[in-house]
Amino acid sequence: MKIRYFAVLLCLMPLPALAHVRWFVPVGTDLPVMSLPTDWLAVLLVSGALVFMASVFVVARIAAQSDALSRFVFSPLKSKHHMEWYLLFLLVNLVFVHNLLEGEFLGPHFFVMPDAMMIGVVLQAMVLILSVVSLLVTGVLLLVVALCGVIVFSFESGIDYFFEIVALGLAYILVSTRINTLDRSAFARFGIERVAHLAPSVLRIGLGLQLVVLAIHNKLYEPAATYFFLSEHPYYNFPQYLGWTEFTHLHFALAAGVFEAAFGIMLMLGLATRYVLLVVSFFFVSTGIISGLEEVMGHLPIFGVIAVLFVAGDRRSSDTQQGPLLAPSPA
Repeated sequence: MKIRYFAVLLCLMPLPALAHVRWFVPVGTDLPVMSLPTDWLAVLLVSGALVFMASVFVVARIAAQSDALSRFVFSPLKSKHHMEWYLLFLLVNLVFVHNLLEGEFLGPHFFVMPDAMMIGVVLQAMVLILSVVSLLVTGVLLLVVALCGVIVFSFESGIDYFFEIVALGLAYILVSTRINTLDRSAFARFGIERVAHLAPSVLRIGLGLQLVVLAIHNKLYEPAATYFFLSEHPYYNFPQYLGWTEFTHLHFALAAGVFEAAFGIMLMLGLATRYVLLVVSFFFVSTGIISGLEEVMGHLPIFGVIAVLFVAGDRRSSDTQQGPLLAPSPA
């Protein structure tokens, strides 16, 4: 009985992040139609996500009234030479290198017709090559990659990456003239530098939107995808291992979906962003440790985005100031 009560308590906490469960579902798998549970446990899980969302408002409110806490929650950090941005560029490039080595486009089990696969190979290779030449051109190319993912290749697969890749592309463009010497000399006259401070906000909203889409597409609208994943990897459903057999895979799909959506909504709102990022990071890291290299590689851009957002701080400072965070690079 004590184990069950402990499991109930765990339901009020965010469950492991299972963002791209379709990485583990082979293309062509016939997923049955399933419905999410609507019992008292489902109400408890949804309530847990609402409690988390309420906690973000509470942290933001308390931080606004405390100078010390406000500096931690809201204020941008000093960053020399844009190291957090270079980390993001590196992690994005590592993903594309991995994809090229594995013969994949964007991620595992992304549906691409064999005769169109070369387009994906060329696009990803061009991102790698151009990223060391021009961030602005690379950003435009990332937008092309995102559009090709949903229009040329597969909307069902591409929508799981679309907003993340679009946000990356736009952010590359916005910071290009402040970080890249060639971009600064070639495109400075277009005034891109004046809106460079919006780049962290674009990443924040893009990541938030992507998490909401993943929650709906892979868990809430089509829970069979998560059910298939948990059938292959049942150890993720840890409440069952605590002796709570009533906590089914569909309950876990609901929990992952509502919490992932809550993470995304709170990121888009930009309230106590660092607090939300710490919670999101914990669960992405924990699932990466459990799942191994494939999960870690796929989420590298997210870790890079988290680094940029953590340095940028809250929207009330990063959106209204052009502080040292994005000062022109000496490079």
